Amino acid sequence: MATRSTARSPRPAASVPAVKKTARAAAPDGDTPGPAFQSVGPRIKALRRLRNMTVEELADAVGVHKAHVSRLERSLKTPSIHILARLAKALGTSMGNLVGETLDKADIKVTRGTELSPGYAVAEPEQHRIAPLLHGASVGSFEAFIVHPGQSGGNIQAQHEGQEMLYVLAGTIDVIFNERTERLQAGDCIHFPGYLNHRIARVGRAQARALLVLSTD
Repeated sequence: MATRSTARSPRPAASVPAVKKTARAAAPDGDTPGPAFQSVGPRIKALRRLRNMTVEELADAVGVHKAHVSRLERSLKTPSIHILARLAKALGTSMGNLVGETLDKADIKVTRGTELSPGYAVAEPEQHRIAPLLHGASVGSFEAFIVHPGQSGGNIQAQHEGQEMLYVLAGTIDVIFNERTERLQAGDCIHFPGYLNHRIARVGRAQARALLVLSTD
């Protein structure tokens, strides 16, 4: 009796589930800063300028290339913990202050009104009196004063680097350029590049007072 063979049908191949590609977390040192670290760069830059340090000097103190410090200041990189510690030491502050977790009391400086009067006389013209608003010899990229102009603008034309802003607090003040004079009343503000030759003078007998801000950049 003949034996009948039965062929088994092949099993369907098992389907391989698709594997989703997942991005690996970047290393903490060198990736784009998260929200918690967005303020670190500006703080590093401000503290470096406050201490009159160049990017290269800070990089040397930390032990990294100056390009790395530049990228940190522009918030293009997040500093690792050990770099953050070195930065804090080089800048004379704490790691907590650099990341904004703590407040350095030295960051906030208050000048009381009683300390601003009467100020001191400037050399030219002698009628002017001036009181500095900022503390210390190094305050970053700007300086601010309260100015009490005299009626004479003097003979010396002021000229300096950076920008100048004058906001009149009381009285009337003339800002005198070579071929133009701007008369400012209380509440008026003027801004111009410091390389322009200029003088200021009080108009009339009433006392005048102004906020003067000079940028050093």
